[in-house]
Amino acid sequence: MKIYAIIPARSGSIGVKNKNIRLLNGQPLMSYAIQFAKALNIDRVFCSTDSQEYAEIAEQFGAEVPFLRSQHAASSTAMEQDILIDLYQKFEKHAIPQPDILVWLRPTFVFRSIEHVQKCIEQLVNNSSLSSSRTVCESEGRLYKVESGVLVPSFNDFGKSMLRRQDFGDRYKVFSTDVFRAATKNTTDNFLGRKVGAVITNKLCGLDIDDEFDFQMVENILKYNRAIIDEYIDTSYFGN
Repeated sequence: MKIYAIIPARSGSIGVKNKNIRLLNGQPLMSYAIQFAKALNIDRVFCSTDSQEYAEIAEQFGAEVPFLRSQHAASSTAMEQDILIDLYQKFEKHAIPQPDILVWLRPTFVFRSIEHVQKCIEQLVNNSSLSSSRTVCESEGRLYKVESGVLVPSFNDFGKSMLRRQDFGDRYKVFSTDVFRAATKNTTDNFLGRKVGAVITNKLCGLDIDDEFDFQMVENILKYNRAIIDEYIDTSYFGN
């Protein structure tokens, strides 16, 4: 069974300029995802990027970049399925064997658990009924919308002003790491399928760098709270 990791890293970042190659505690942001992928001991690690500069940096850290992403798949409106179309077409063009499983590692998530992502892979290997698997972290479920300046609950508040989190039940957020089947070359909006396994990981792994505040927060954790990181995840894949 062939398993590839994909690090999607386009160059046109809006929130933080050149975010994916900006130095975070001394090394490019996307290098953390590349180093993590290598620590998984899977078959191959690819970086999907539209930038030659990004490609050279990715290769320095051990990722393969045999081709650049198309302009359409690198646009600010492109979704994962657009990147997949481009990826599968380029695999065929460059005679790269189609993998059975893809591990999708967004570079904006610096912290990941090797054990938990390996469990996602194991779920797909051992359970053919699953279409994909995702790491998930605990999230606040009592969320509101603001409509014309008025708070409107996006959950059933049962007519109460207050609900304890324990009474509301557990809720989880996704997007840190996705592991899914690639042999069928599914590039629809539903490429993860309808039967998705879950591996619960810690809140640290849910930190996503979207803007300057996020960047500074993650960098401060890396610089000054290494003991806390080590408590939750194996940081042997870190380069510093």
